[in-house]
Amino acid sequence: MNKKPSTKMIYTFGAFGGFLFGYDIGIINGALPSIKDTWDITPLMEGTITSILFLGAMAGAVSMAPLADKFGRKMMIMITAIIFALGSLACAFSGNPELLVVSRFILGISVGAASALVPMYMGEISPPALRGQISGLNQLMITIGMLVSYGVNYAFIGVFEGWRWMLGGAVLPAIVLFVGAFLLPESPRYLVKKGFKDLALKNLQRLRTSKEAKKEYDEIITMHEQVLNTNQKFRWTKAIGFSLMVGCSVTFLQQIQGANTIFYYSSQILGDVFGSTISGVISTVGVGVVFVVATIITLLVVDRFKRRTLFMTGSLGMGTCLLLVGLIYPYTQNGYTWAITLVFVFICLYVIFYAYSWAAVTWIVVGELFPSNVRGMATGIASMVNWLGNIVVALFFPILMSSIGLSSIFFLFAAICAIGFLFAKYVLYETNGKTLEEIELYLDTRFSNKKIEGHWQEAPSQNK
Repeated sequence: MNKKPSTKMIYTFGAFGGFLFGYDIGIINGALPSIKDTWDITPLMEGTITSILFLGAMAGAVSMAPLADKFGRKMMIMITAIIFALGSLACAFSGNPELLVVSRFILGISVGAASALVPMYMGEISPPALRGQISGLNQLMITIGMLVSYGVNYAFIGVFEGWRWMLGGAVLPAIVLFVGAFLLPESPRYLVKKGFKDLALKNLQRLRTSKEAKKEYDEIITMHEQVLNTNQKFRWTKAIGFSLMVGCSVTFLQQIQGANTIFYYSSQILGDVFGSTISGVISTVGVGVVFVVATIITLLVVDRFKRRTLFMTGSLGMGTCLLLVGLIYPYTQNGYTWAITLVFVFICLYVIFYAYSWAAVTWIVVGELFPSNVRGMATGIASMVNWLGNIVVALFFPILMSSIGLSSIFFLFAAICAIGFLFAKYVLYETNGKTLEEIELYLDTRFSNKKIEGHWQEAPSQNK
């Protein structure tokens, strides 16, 4: 039997939690009209059913990642799959709106857990030279999950109480994730931390050549021993604080640069632009296809570019597109065909810029930024902040829409994109092509010396 079973299968199942993440985010858009046909719910209850998933996700993100430090990445991925399945079934069989809210909260716990666990796990098992491509599979799975949810919405939109099939459908990929998790090797870095060094080397050999595995194993052991010698007990350091600030800023900025406005409310926005609800739904599917294709292309080239370069160019492109949409949008209200066409084109271009930068690279760097002794906790906190940003956008967009109008909202998001550019240029440190141990060494060096030579944003590679 081959000592190295398909690494492609391992990476695919490792990232499969992202599919459920994307499915459960996207499915509620089509389920809500059917839910309102079943029950006479108030707008407040409608908003609660939608947003309660994000509150559950915050709880799942902050709690599950530390548990992964205690029980292992693989075990918690399997538990997350079980919660996914139970939450999906509970949603499908809810007998009243209140039970649906509770079920959605439980489902949200698993969504948040996936958002924290998958980037951490993929970052730890991926080779440095391909970490962006492999870790980026998580984002690809998210986009595919969203696109599939749009298709499921379309398939069941006319079915009696079709929302039950829409929400309950997540049980099938949850079963796939649970079964596939048996094929996953436990993270070598987790195993070393727990004292299972021989198994850590064996798992590395499943994912690398023998030479690569031995070299990376030695680096992991060296860093682990250094942590034991200097940090017998956990203590807060400037390096930990800085990395946590950077990670939380990245995940929060990902949410507030306009993307969720498009993905959650594109049917309303484009329906208003095109002049009909059905046109909005159809064009939203088109946006979803663009997102998936752009993400696939991104994975093929992401490791050829610096993470900071992708973030900066992405913010510039996103901000420019939003600015143009804000300027052109008023003309769509007068029925100008050129304006309608350009708004749709610039929204698609925005999605492309977002796909190759803040969509994919955010979850790549979240798996890279943090020191090993706090990686679980820090990843959970950063993911929780991501969901906080999600809630802010989901709750306040309708309010802003009615108070200041769509053009002003796009201008606001364009300004936030400028902030994203400045953050990537002056605050974010580069992680592309570096081992996790090299990145950790960079942080230790940066905050242990009074003066650092060169550009501090770069994490220098020991391999050069």
